[in-house]
Amino acid sequence: MTIPIFKNSPLLSFSFVSMCGIGLFADESFSHTKLSPIISAAHPISNANVSVIDDTFLNHTQASNLREIFAKDAEIQVGGGANIAQKLYIRGFEDRMFRVRLDGITQGGNLFHHQGNLLIDPFLIKSIEIEKGLAKPEDGAGALAGGINITTKNAFDLLSQKRNYGAHFVLGGQSNKGVDTALAAYGKLTENLGLLVSYGFDDMPYYRAGNGDKVPSSKTRSHNALFKLSFLPNANHSLNLNYHFNNVNAIAPYGANVILEQSPKLYDNALFSHSLSTQYAYAPADNFALSWNTFYSYKNLKLSPIGAASTTHDHEKAHNLSLHNFGSDIMLKHYFSPSRHYIKYGLNYQFLTTKEHNLNDGHDRGRNNQGHELGAIYGGFIGANFNFLESLSLDVGSRYDVFTYRDKYNAKHNTQGLSPYISLLYTPTNELSFKITQNYNTRGVMPLDASLLYDPHVKIARLKAEGMHNTEFDMDYDNSLFSAHIALYHQYLKNFINTYVNNASNTAVHGSENFSRQNMDSAIRILGYEANIGLDFSFVDVHLGVAQNFPTYNNKTITDTFELMAVSGRSYYLSAGLRPFSALPQFQILWLSRFSEGIDYQGYNMYRGELASINKKAYNVHNIYFTYDVKSYLSLRLAFLNITNKTYANPYTPLNELYSNGNGNTPLYEPGFSTKFQIALSF
Repeated sequence: MTIPIFKNSPLLSFSFVSMCGIGLFADESFSHTKLSPIISAAHPISNANVSVIDDTFLNHTQASNLREIFAKDAEIQVGGGANIAQKLYIRGFEDRMFRVRLDGITQGGNLFHHQGNLLIDPFLIKSIEIEKGLAKPEDGAGALAGGINITTKNAFDLLSQKRNYGAHFVLGGQSNKGVDTALAAYGKLTENLGLLVSYGFDDMPYYRAGNGDKVPSSKTRSHNALFKLSFLPNANHSLNLNYHFNNVNAIAPYGANVILEQSPKLYDNALFSHSLSTQYAYAPADNFALSWNTFYSYKNLKLSPIGAASTTHDHEKAHNLSLHNFGSDIMLKHYFSPSRHYIKYGLNYQFLTTKEHNLNDGHDRGRNNQGHELGAIYGGFIGANFNFLESLSLDVGSRYDVFTYRDKYNAKHNTQGLSPYISLLYTPTNELSFKITQNYNTRGVMPLDASLLYDPHVKIARLKAEGMHNTEFDMDYDNSLFSAHIALYHQYLKNFINTYVNNASNTAVHGSENFSRQNMDSAIRILGYEANIGLDFSFVDVHLGVAQNFPTYNNKTITDTFELMAVSGRSYYLSAGLRPFSALPQFQILWLSRFSEGIDYQGYNMYRGELASINKKAYNVHNIYFTYDVKSYLSLRLAFLNITNKTYANPYTPLNELYSNGNGNTPLYEPGFSTKFQIALSF
């Protein structure tokens, strides 16, 4: 087994996060966990295999992109630099390995592997719940590495008891460089019917790295809108109609999230997204609950080269890619006996289609290339919870899913599989809990990266379903003053579908007879851990955290791999939240530092079947945030980001992968020092 060498280690080898309480999205009946009720504004919440980030943290840090949303978890990283390229990594896995839902809208499919797959505007996020390793079976099929559920606010969340309407306005900007503004209006149309409408605009002409250089993929302009109609006729019924719109325009190199040439050719990126969902919940009694969700989403990405080709590497043409995603799911839940055992079951359906609209009728349609693909998922689940003792509960159940896939050559691939799980929770005291989880997640074959639909030389082998074994132990302690969390996990991924295999290491990627989509012959193993600890006092809280994982293939540590994961040294964070004036509790200070160790090893390149030398540099970055809630309707926020003006690349920005195998590359640096200011008004 190849062992990485870690450099520039911080002194701490453990870390911690405060364990406060878990509010699992909308339905409290989904979770019964003994936790302290104290919630600090300075940090997200973590418990067992679940992390929750709420709006308090997002507002306090003026979060405007993925990097800022997930700044407070050692096991969660965001690579890619610029907003258009940001990818979310959890325990090393790309978010494509998770089942991601926004207000019930599944964010499935893959338009373009060089860009992030998750479009969210933090403005009206209510909470983000991340389930690592084991996702709830009702979240749907294909959750190989876990689930991510994002919920936005509705009108009733924002209205005070004595108000029938209101508005919220945010205006901000940063010195490196850009402006952001957002406006939400909300009110009661009737006593039980609420409407929320919001619009947000962000404009970043560029940002500079710590060395003063402009980052070539940093120009971004985005428009975001949310429409939410909520009907709450009584305590037993709720209905939400959600509509999300995103438009992101960016100037970036073709490979917007990888190592680039010194003077890369630039492309205009225009991304449009429309998504709609209806969510209905019915709970007529304490012993029964029903939830139903239906969604539709459409994404379109246009990539257009700017100017004439200047180097032999600028071989990519313009793309016009689209993705349609439709689905529906229903869950029923029955409670019984005084111990509140329950059984839950449901059905899921999803249909997904991708298309390349910019096909050349000659070359691109070779080998009967259709330029479009479609897939469907039919699935169901059953699960049960048994509370044997006040301190001992058992969760057990399984999903079964059938995946149908018609590839771009009109060949059919039918896969299916069970996804069983079992979890034992032991809480000997209100402060201490132990959890052991064993599960196996199945993900069948679905449409490939849409940016490859034009290439008739991409071979698609006879594919098998992927499967992930996950074994995890979690320990949590929280006595309201001191909290600690430790997780140890082992994962075994078989039949990983590698979309970018090219065994001829000296040939071009596209146009090569050796470029194929196929299952890997051997399994990928991941060993990992995360640990958090915290102290919470009335005027100060301190939290530290550490995380690391070791992904191997045939006993060799792997290199970064698209649609799978990236590799890094240990990751740390340190935060301190301060409320220095007892007479002025509405004034808060938050210090947040992130550290990553360097890593130097001989890694196995899963695209080319060969070893490669990997050397990633360590980094540390430090931010400080000030928040003053002047009145209930006025908040002032000031932040100083990367205060030491470090020039650094996040190690989860791929360093050695298929498209960066040459010399003369330069990293995609993160932003240097920036001052950020925001004013928030509520009416």
